[in-house]
Amino acid sequence: MSEHKIEFPANSSFSPQLPGLQVAVDSTSLGAYKTCPRFYYLSIVQGWQSRHTSVHLVFGILAHTGREHYDHAKAAGKSHEEALSLVVGLLLKLTWNKELSRPWDSGDSNKNRLTLLRTMVWYLDKYGDNDSLETVILANGKPAVELSFRFGFDYQFKSTGERAIACGHLDRLARLNEEFYIPDLKTSAHSIDAGFFSKFSPDNQFSMYTLAGKVAFATPVKGVIVDAAQILVNGSRFQRGLISRSQDQIDEWLDDSHQVLSEMENSAVTGHWRMNDKACHSIYGRPCDFRSVCSRSRGAREQWLRAEFKQRIWDPLLRRGDI
Repeated sequence: MSEHKIEFPANSSFSPQLPGLQVAVDSTSLGAYKTCPRFYYLSIVQGWQSRHTSVHLVFGILAHTGREHYDHAKAAGKSHEEALSLVVGLLLKLTWNKELSRPWDSGDSNKNRLTLLRTMVWYLDKYGDNDSLETVILANGKPAVELSFRFGFDYQFKSTGERAIACGHLDRLARLNEEFYIPDLKTSAHSIDAGFFSKFSPDNQFSMYTLAGKVAFATPVKGVIVDAAQILVNGSRFQRGLISRSQDQIDEWLDDSHQVLSEMENSAVTGHWRMNDKACHSIYGRPCDFRSVCSRSRGAREQWLRAEFKQRIWDPLLRRGDI
């Protein structure tokens, strides 16, 4: 079954020779295809997303933005209190709805403007000035924060002859006791325990991040350090966990990724993006946004997409940060 082709904006991460073939792949794209080729096709290739933005996504982005600006302020010589004040001011601005002249209304009792500000103040007080995890300072004097990367995936697409590129963005590059890690801030309304951290081994994103640290930044990265924040109505709790990756684990992930790239190429060549109906009820921990689309007949899906979704470009080659 070939999908009906819908026009979408140009995307530099896709092949100019074969529409639908993503040559520059990040962990989000690779993970989407692994989860469900149809989900990947709709969300990445065609760029459809729900008109209702997830509060969890917004909250996470704002938290990462706060951490990024704190690190930049500290690297510029600001004191902890000065950097923290800048972060609070920025988050107050970002969570103000200018159109309605009122604060951001998340509709969520756990993740909202108040709990965001409280969480970031407490988090930076705990993991800011006195943190044993030291942000690496780049040769240009700036902190290794929001780093864009790209490197060869050691895979050549048979249909076009193009070579695959691994790309994406790292939150930070940091040092702990002379060893290097990729720190990542995760927020959750659920308990932070051993089970929370165990879900990252194995994990597609963290494996790519570790490989990126090794290859793109020529740094012997040991793995990812997760700063987990449990967001509660009346408080926030924090715990740090180390997610390591051995070279053998990285090699296995890379071998598997080459197989996925081959499958992605086959889908682009044939125009068939199969539906993994076992994933419909749980993609990223919640029902798939496209479940209502895939449950309809093929002839009705385009109309439903245009009515319920909006299009955007997911281009992991767009750079951030200082690299």
